[in-house]
Amino acid sequence: YYCAGIRAADLIQLRWGNVTASGRLHYQMGKNHKERDLLLVEQAIEILRHYRREDAKATDYIFPLLSNDAEYAGYVTQADKDRMRPELRHKMYQDISSKNALINKYLKKIAEKAEIEKPLSMHISRHSFAHIAQESGAESSAIKNILGHSNLATTERYMGSFDTSKTDETLRNVFAKKQSSATATEESGATKEEQAIELLKGMTPEQIMAVISAINK
Repeated sequence: YYCAGIRAADLIQLRWGNVTASGRLHYQMGKNHKERDLLLVEQAIEILRHYRREDAKATDYIFPLLSNDAEYAGYVTQADKDRMRPELRHKMYQDISSKNALINKYLKKIAEKAEIEKPLSMHISRHSFAHIAQESGAESSAIKNILGHSNLATTERYMGSFDTSKTDETLRNVFAKKQSSATATEESGATKEEQAIELLKGMTPEQIMAVISAINK
């Protein structure tokens, strides 16, 4: 979550060499091979401090999930992994999937103790980041880039099922304006078109577009 919804498989495979001296996380996504260069926020740095060892090597895995002694551990970069023997790549993916399932198992236990009813999983953090970033005012294009999505439609699916705050605000604004100004415009004998224009005055272009979009649905 603190690393912009990094995918579980990528997180499990992170090595200390992916952490730069300037406090950034640089890695290549396994799913689409895109390069990621993210600022490590203080919360993420604190987690890394917990796992840091004095004798850690740059090629060592950050989290104690995959073995540094495994044969596939010698394949560090994404280009290296692409050259793996099929059976070795299959073994690596099996181990990653197993550790992801283990993490999700413990997340469910945490959810029970915290009385969280929604199902928790590693992937939920990706959706949560997108949702909270949107609520914080981040542009959809910026969220798309930080998630590493290839198209905006994918990002909108991540956000769309969660956030109704903007449409709620638009509806409140529209009908609040209607209550305060409709009586005056009606008493003046204004046409429906003139009344609509009066209601839209003072609204932002984004709010107007949201109204139009709602009408067209």
